[in-house]
Amino acid sequence: MTLPAFEPFEYRKELEPLLISFLEECLPESGRCLDIEGRHSYYKHIPEHFAGFWCMSDGKNIIGTVAVAELNKTDCELKSLYLSETYHGNGYGKRLLLHAIGNAKSLSYKKMYLDSLSTSTKAIELYRRTGFVETGKYNLNIFADVFMVLEL
Repeated sequence: MTLPAFEPFEYRKELEPLLISFLEECLPESGRCLDIEGRHSYYKHIPEHFAGFWCMSDGKNIIGTVAVAELNKTDCELKSLYLSETYHGNGYGKRLLLHAIGNAKSLSYKKMYLDSLSTSTKAIELYRRTGFVETGKYNLNIFADVFMVLEL
């Protein structure tokens, strides 16, 4: 299967095996573990859980993802911004982030929230450079210790 290379494209159900394979490799790179039958089972039902979900590939394998989930009619949440470590430092993470922000704006959201781990220093640095600022805890995620918001 040939996929668009190094540009975000919309997720399709037939990509699920490639997505799960990517997540199995990528999440441990940042100290996480994929639990596809439990905590992460929403990856098997993407349209039900996200307002938009995009992937990036090297032409044959998924190398990155990003998603937007609706919190309410005016606010959304940045989700699943992952990029294989092999591709860090090339601007692909920023490209995915800006794609999600642009789509959130086109869906008329006013604010984009995110949660993260303080150990994800590169991601937090990217969020700050893009305009996200620290905010109070807005969800019940027991795994996150950093909460940020961006005015769209």
